[in-house]
Amino acid sequence: MRTRVAVRTRKAAAIAATVAVAMVSLLVPAGEAQAAKEAVQAIPRAYDLNILNSESNQFLSLGSGADNGMPVIQWSWDGGRDQYWNIWKQVDAPGEADDRYLIVNDWSGKCAGISGGAMYNGAPAIQWDCNHDAWANYWFVRSETNAAGLTVYRLKNVWSGKCLAIAGGNPTVGAQAIQWDCISDPDQQWHLLLG
Repeated sequence: MRTRVAVRTRKAAAIAATVAVAMVSLLVPAGEAQAAKEAVQAIPRAYDLNILNSESNQFLSLGSGADNGMPVIQWSWDGGRDQYWNIWKQVDAPGEADDRYLIVNDWSGKCAGISGGAMYNGAPAIQWDCNHDAWANYWFVRSETNAAGLTVYRLKNVWSGKCLAIAGGNPTVGAQAIQWDCISDPDQQWHLLLG
């Protein structure tokens, strides 16, 4: 499966403090009442983000390699480059109401997408070459305020209309990200942390 260096154990003790400090550095400060469009404009082309699931408290990462089709999974923080993502705004047409984004892994250079452009609940998230013709690689990035009053983001796939999630907020390291109908559950809420 996935090999990791021994520093993971050493870093584990500092995880809670690191996450708590990083939460303060959210792209849009907590408690601000902004329209989703305005919040998204704060990240027109954001580099080196860590994407933390609100319920599982694990970071979006990659599976065992940089090849097409490798799973997009969650993993405990270890500082690996596969835990850093870039969100690239795509302008498809002048005046388009809904901006679309690519979510690009910093290590592999590939895009997070939904396998085969599937439309069903539970379809797995994978990485693939950033093909600008493949709508399964595009995401709407929308902000909302969670129950704790923090700004969180919902990553909605343009093709399927479903949201990126960790099924049931499963905290298991290595659990694959999936898509699901967009509902107000924390397993579909993500913190975008500046890396």
